[in-house]
Amino acid sequence: MKILITGINGQVGHALMQQLNDHELVGLTRQDCDLTEPDQIRKAIDQHQPDLIINPAAYTKVDQAEDEPELAFQINRDAPKVMAEKAREYNIPFIHFSTDYVFDGEKEEAYEEDNPTHPLGIYGQSKYAGEEAIQEVGGQNYICRTSWVYSTIGHNFFLTMKRLCTERDELKVVDDQVGVPTSNQFIARQIQQIIPQLNENNVGIYHLVPDGSSSWYEFAKQIIGQTNPQFNLKNLYQIQTHEFPTKTKRPKNSILNNAKIKKSFNLTLNNWQAGLEKIIDEA
Repeated sequence: MKILITGINGQVGHALMQQLNDHELVGLTRQDCDLTEPDQIRKAIDQHQPDLIINPAAYTKVDQAEDEPELAFQINRDAPKVMAEKAREYNIPFIHFSTDYVFDGEKEEAYEEDNPTHPLGIYGQSKYAGEEAIQEVGGQNYICRTSWVYSTIGHNFFLTMKRLCTERDELKVVDDQVGVPTSNQFIARQIQQIIPQLNENNVGIYHLVPDGSSSWYEFAKQIIGQTNPQFNLKNLYQIQTHEFPTKTKRPKNSILNNAKIKKSFNLTLNNWQAGLEKIIDEA
């Protein structure tokens, strides 16, 4: 199968290129295809004639998006819409990645796919607008919402904590926001399992995260405990969101319920801690 993958320098794109190497892969960087230029997207798809399009590319700078709304919407809404249109034109499947930030975090339990959305900032709004645009186009589309993505490349919480615990004797981490830490490798492995099962009867929105949940504090504690035994975990302090102000409000609860994707594609998913161990082993 010939698969076109966008954003291959990003966390998820990078992992997909490694995991799906038994397929014929066409990997696109920003230099190959500028997602703010719809004609470049159409040209790339026309040129390569893929059997499947996967779009992990996104504008992900949550706070910066408040100052660059137009750019965020171009990349997170307009570009996926063009990809969906081309996928429908060629009658091929399209896998797109979305985010837990489409929710406001006010729900007590884990979010299911059909729960009402209410994004708190431009980033979440632009990602949700992308979901809507893809669904309006129609065709064989799969929207995979994921959360708290981390890896051994790029900028993410895992690498930040790993670095800070070697530079500082004390750290303070937010403990009143909960979600599901999800490694790029986990995402790529599940997509590999899902691809052979794609058909017109299982299109839709799915929550693609491991089992379990965590606060940022608990996630940090696991990272530091496993990567830097010299750090005294008594000096890792729990703080509240209001003590660490950010430009954009984050959802307090962004735990995603993954029951639908397990059932639809017969997946057996490990907990997030197993995913973290794998990443640390390979770091």
